[in-house]
Amino acid sequence: MNQPDTLPPLRAATLAGCLDHTVLAPDHTIADVERACDEALELGFAAVSVSPYDIGRVAERLAGSAVAAGGAIDIPLGQSGLRAKERAAAVCAEAGAREVDMVMNVVAMRSGALADVRDEIAAVRRAADGLTLKVILECCYLTDAEIEQVCRLSVEAGADFVKTSTGFGPGGATAEDVALMKRTVGDAARVKAAGGIRTVDQVRAMLAAGAVRIGTSTSVAIMHEFAGRPEAG
Repeated sequence: MNQPDTLPPLRAATLAGCLDHTVLAPDHTIADVERACDEALELGFAAVSVSPYDIGRVAERLAGSAVAAGGAIDIPLGQSGLRAKERAAAVCAEAGAREVDMVMNVVAMRSGALADVRDEIAAVRRAADGLTLKVILECCYLTDAEIEQVCRLSVEAGADFVKTSTGFGPGGATAEDVALMKRTVGDAARVKAAGGIRTVDQVRAMLAAGAVRIGTSTSVAIMHEFAGRPEAG
């Protein structure tokens, strides 16, 4: 695995452009969502990721910009079933989302019901036709073999990304999981790391392991930390 210090020099625009600014805390407010959109526009984040309830106002506030409105569905458990996930994805698409992050069915995966896992992802893929689809594995609950299997199922079902975590589970992103996911999907999909990523060094470690997107609720703090470093110029 590449180490963080072997990466090309990091620039502020590159760092910001890989961050999905996330507002999913259970006690957030509409004002928090609106502020996150303004921060994303100012700093140049890749996306603002929110629940279906918030996606319409995010899409409206980000309209015409390079920042994507992202809908996060079935957070945090992923157990609502195919029809509910399909409908949530359609709600996000109809509201103007450009990306959808879905939690895959951990219960089905751990039970060996692989067809159910694949069918749910495929249903969301159809409902979110034309949008970027990211499948959240929640790696802390899975063995390495299960991580590999879900990555393959996600690619088969048409996912654009596989993603480590929701941030609500007992474990977040690790460089080891990111590297395993990248080896499994190869060039067929991309990898997003999320869950517990709060520092520039953590971001660099995930990028070195193979991630190209980072999901975090602390995007602004990460950018402020980077601005204080000599490498920021």
